[in-house]
Amino acid sequence: MSTGQPANPWKWSTIILAVLFVSCISWYFIRGDAGHLAEDAVAGEDMAGQGDPAAIGQEDQDLPVHEVEQGHDYSSLASLPEAPGEPIRKVSTIAKGDSLYAILQQNGVSNRQAYDILNAAKPVFDFSKIVPGRELVLIFSPDNQNLAGIEYSVSDISQIVVSIDGENIQAQKEEIAKVLTPEYTGELRQIDYIVARGDNLYNVLRSQGVCDYQIDLVIKSVKKVYNLSGIIPGNAMNIWITEEEPVRLARLTYEIDYLNLLEVVPENGSYKASRQTFEVDVQHERAEGTITTSLYESAIQAGLSPEVVMALSDIFAWDINFFTDIRQGDHYTVVYERYYVKGAFRGYGRVLAARFINQGAPHVALYFDDGNGAKGYYDEEGKPIRKLFLKAPLSYRRISSGFTHRRKHPVYHVARPHLGVDYAAPAGTPVVALGDGTVTYRGVNGGFGKSIRITHRAGYVTYYGHLSGYAKGINKGARVSQGEVIGYVGSTGVSTGPHLDFRVRLNGKFINPLSLKPVNGPSLKGQSLARFSEFSAKRLAMLDDSSLNRTAELGTEDVSL
Repeated sequence: MSTGQPANPWKWSTIILAVLFVSCISWYFIRGDAGHLAEDAVAGEDMAGQGDPAAIGQEDQDLPVHEVEQGHDYSSLASLPEAPGEPIRKVSTIAKGDSLYAILQQNGVSNRQAYDILNAAKPVFDFSKIVPGRELVLIFSPDNQNLAGIEYSVSDISQIVVSIDGENIQAQKEEIAKVLTPEYTGELRQIDYIVARGDNLYNVLRSQGVCDYQIDLVIKSVKKVYNLSGIIPGNAMNIWITEEEPVRLARLTYEIDYLNLLEVVPENGSYKASRQTFEVDVQHERAEGTITTSLYESAIQAGLSPEVVMALSDIFAWDINFFTDIRQGDHYTVVYERYYVKGAFRGYGRVLAARFINQGAPHVALYFDDGNGAKGYYDEEGKPIRKLFLKAPLSYRRISSGFTHRRKHPVYHVARPHLGVDYAAPAGTPVVALGDGTVTYRGVNGGFGKSIRITHRAGYVTYYGHLSGYAKGINKGARVSQGEVIGYVGSTGVSTGPHLDFRVRLNGKFINPLSLKPVNGPSLKGQSLARFSEFSAKRLAMLDDSSLNRTAELGTEDVSL
């Protein structure tokens, strides 16, 4: 270069910068290798158990030690397998406006997977047609990361099952067992129910989620044992159903009465019913009282059950006219059964013996069954209490049961016209047939109003007039039984008020109904009479045994008849 030319400053600056750049790069690689070598050396010393804290650089000595790991060995945990866990089931009920696509999105399923699920299931079931009220179950993996399946109840007896394994999605329709099998081990729920007025088995079971198919099968399967279509208000019913959906009936018990229980259980795809009869402890009890108003009022005030009172009136209905014959001071004594089941009182049984002293005349009735067809109530001599005709054509049982001991029994005024008897009774009082016979007239008969005529054996005909109406089935030609309700007291025809005009004709001539002579059936004879004589002595002794008493003697309140 000529000394005469000036120096180029940019040339020298470029050379200097290049040298510095190369030097920096070289220094970086040299320093990095040294650092790695130092780290390897420290690691090697630690692995050999010869690490020396003094050999570690000042910068490394400032790092904190992880104290939790000191003195602990976690190596054994590395070989433990992960617990498999149970799939997570998320159960929900379809609401109005819901769609499966939206439900899947709400539960963290991607749009793409939700679309694939709907598309894969469509040949089996179109999930765009899910119905509000049906159950939907989403099944997730134990870690709650992946959707593993879907269950949807199409009906009470079928469901759609979708299994999901990554990209593999399979859908199928499965039939649900219509009736529970005996092998079922799932959780059951018990419902204790008291039948209310207006209830029927369908409504009771349907309200608990039991499907129509099962209810219909229950009713049909058990009908030969008991007709469940006639469940009675107040009776107890116990129902066991599955906790899981769909609800299936596992067991049903129904209290038919205090002595009998009906049990219904699944069997062979249907239901089986059995009746259980409880063991009954029968105890004998005695009650007595003196009449101050009517039999019913006096007995109720004495603490006697209405059931026993009505049975007493039925027993003596052939010998005593409870509308005309009862007098203040009449006395009764009765021995009857009380039933106990498992120590609890469950009801009244039969009246075993009764004595009624009416206007000073004693009447005795003893129940006897010789085991050979002769059974019923007999007097002390073995003559049947039942006779050809009742003493009165009105139902004392039906009248008395409507009164309480806060109300005096109505007074039945009785007039005695030449050809019959007028019973003045409240309108609607049931009228009964005096004896077995055939209805030969039913209709309006002039001043007699709505009336009925019944022809009996031995030349007797009875007439019932001024009725307000007729009992169901009472038409000309109908056969009626003694004591059967045939009509109701009224005031039709020529009448000044509700009453029954009752008449009796014998062999073409009218006679006074109150003078009808009792006609008994055949008396006991032979061995039956001998057995009755021994039996009656025990029953008569019970009538006089005050140790059997449970009810208090009636007071002596003076109430006129």
